[in-house]
Amino acid sequence: MEQQELITNFFKFGTAVLVGFLIGTERSMEESTNPHATIRQFVIVALVGAISAYAAIQYDNSWLVFAGLLGILTLLVSGYWAEHQRHPKADLDLSTEGAALVTFFLGVMIVKDQAVLAIALAIVLLVILSERKLIKTFGKQIQKFELQATLKFLIITFIVLPILPRASLDESATAPIGTVTQSDAAAQVIEFEIAQGVAFEPGEKLSIYTKEEGSIGTFEVTGVENRVVTISFKGDRTAFETITPGTGLLQSYLPELINIMLSALKPFNIWMIVVLVSFIGFVGYVLIKVVGAGAGIGLTGLIGGLASSTVTTLSFSGRSKELPSLNQLFAVAIILASSVMFPRVVLQIGVFNPALMRNIALPMLITGGTGLALAAYLYWSAKKSASKSTAPSEEISFGNPFSLKSALTFGLVFATILVATRVATAYLGDAWLPAVALVSGLTDADAIAFSVSDLQRSGLISMDWASFNLVLGSLSNTYMKLFLVFSLGDRGLFKHCLVSFLIMGAAGIATMLLYYDIWGTGT
Repeated sequence: MEQQELITNFFKFGTAVLVGFLIGTERSMEESTNPHATIRQFVIVALVGAISAYAAIQYDNSWLVFAGLLGILTLLVSGYWAEHQRHPKADLDLSTEGAALVTFFLGVMIVKDQAVLAIALAIVLLVILSERKLIKTFGKQIQKFELQATLKFLIITFIVLPILPRASLDESATAPIGTVTQSDAAAQVIEFEIAQGVAFEPGEKLSIYTKEEGSIGTFEVTGVENRVVTISFKGDRTAFETITPGTGLLQSYLPELINIMLSALKPFNIWMIVVLVSFIGFVGYVLIKVVGAGAGIGLTGLIGGLASSTVTTLSFSGRSKELPSLNQLFAVAIILASSVMFPRVVLQIGVFNPALMRNIALPMLITGGTGLALAAYLYWSAKKSASKSTAPSEEISFGNPFSLKSALTFGLVFATILVATRVATAYLGDAWLPAVALVSGLTDADAIAFSVSDLQRSGLISMDWASFNLVLGSLSNTYMKLFLVFSLGDRGLFKHCLVSFLIMGAAGIATMLLYYDIWGTGT
């Protein structure tokens, strides 16, 4: 055995001993009568795992690991049986035996060159074992509807999402029309040999697809000669990057309107965004539950903006009629929640469209930052007029960390806005997109944001035009919250919010007009 190999093996076995020592130390602190809850026992278990894995490697026989496991199981079962005989009525805890089994496999993993993962799992195990009381208390605090909501969220994320089609729905109604023989990206012209039974006439419009990239765009037939068709395309030249000689072309035979509507719908992408938005709301709910009522109105509003800025606005608007003396603090919470929405949308867009995220970051963060600054000003003004003790903490009741009905509703709203923006862009031109963004933003800022992002990624609108309308939709959603305050809240609350929302809007609009080149064509 070479010296380097010997040193490596010493390190592996030493790591296994250290892991067993740490877990055994934690178990021995429990002052249990369990015979396995000693440091020596856990060090031995870790060594048995490491030695069995080493022997399995040396003799190329994986059954030796099983033999080691069988020996450990025999010792654990015999010890448990003996303890049960001594205390037949005792409610015996199997956490020590379970920890011993995990320790055995950690020893195996370390020798199998998975030391980093084994150490990480050992740390997790130590946290679980040492924080027994905290975990038990947490388990008692979880309500049944919260557990059910968590299971539903896991189902839509790990069961429903993976099986959804990744292609747009219009691709399901396509048929092969031929194979590319020549492609000229500069002239935006393609020549292809048509398949049997297919015929085209000059001037005919074709919705072209490829299996690799999906929709490429709408082309016009400019020539037909000897079963070779020439088609031209006026649009983004990047569509030609994947079209090379030998590429198979497909054509959609759906009516134009239906084809445009279905081209906006990619089930996997839509549901992925539903999952993302639901996850952020889930995190917000958990933070509020962990922070609790003692966090104060401002922090609750700040965290509430992650879960739902609209719910936060509705909650504090209702409170303002009960406690009008706290209107200034309620305004702080509403402004904070609305301000958090802007960086939240930026981060969400960044998951699917990093380029667009970078382009919207400045106006969105300036708008959100302005709101945060105004909320801070209102907060310090409120502290001057009233002591902190006179402002009872508020806790928002969100009712459910995840609602399947809400997720489906968001998905339908998002799909509807996707279709509306795609159809409006196709038939009315992208000059009408601001009207769509304003109206859609009243319903949901996330939906219009992802819809505009989809248009930009598809090459239908320019980066600046997409960014402008995305920010516009977010501002529209912000002023919808101001309308909710006016309709449901105390007039004093509305006055506090009005000035701040107007300043936020002015900051956002001014930044958009200066930052984006929107005076030319949208595309």
